[in-house]
Amino acid sequence: MKSKIKNIIFIILIALPFFGFTNKLKLGLHGGINFSTISASNAPKEFNMEKGFLPGLLIGLSSEYKLNDDILLIAEINYSSKGYSNNQTGIRVKSYSQYLTVPIKLKIYTQKSLGLEIGPYIGIAVKEFLKNNITKTKVFGSIGNNINIEPPNTLKPLDLGIQSGVSYKLNNINFSGLVSFGILNIRPGGGYGSSIRNVSTQIKVSYDIFKFD
Repeated sequence: MKSKIKNIIFIILIALPFFGFTNKLKLGLHGGINFSTISASNAPKEFNMEKGFLPGLLIGLSSEYKLNDDILLIAEINYSSKGYSNNQTGIRVKSYSQYLTVPIKLKIYTQKSLGLEIGPYIGIAVKEFLKNNITKTKVFGSIGNNINIEPPNTLKPLDLGIQSGVSYKLNNINFSGLVSFGILNIRPGGGYGSSIRNVSTQIKVSYDIFKFD
């Protein structure tokens, strides 16, 4: 099932920019940093003990389709690391969740170089692991929707949310500051009665490898 979802997303990403003439198309490469944490409601105390942000890398490809001179349709495919850190009985624990994410947004230019971006994203979980500041050893979790197995699944396969922010273009380079809010619970079984959602701030630099004529 997960393989089919990845294939569908990839086809959409490739096809979207070509629903028109190539002089309306821009393609780019980007990289950046995520500063991520979680929003937890009705959560056990270990989710909220000195909870903090966790930095992680982001790399990806983007396409922009010009709807008119001021409005663009953006489709991206990113490999990104999210997660959070917290303090459990004096031990600093870092929880990493790695995703293949596909944001699809509108970019509206309010000035010649300044744009506002907003739209949904979908994330497909790839890997999850924990590290602490004592042993430095990675302890891997499992991806799925079933907590009634041994060991139980610890991360759901899908994440869904809204991403918004601003961007500034300078010739072939674009600088972006974005915020992503998850709307789906990412822990199987609601995190044992709780609702855990991803929240992240993203700083990104893009380079246009092909741009509008």
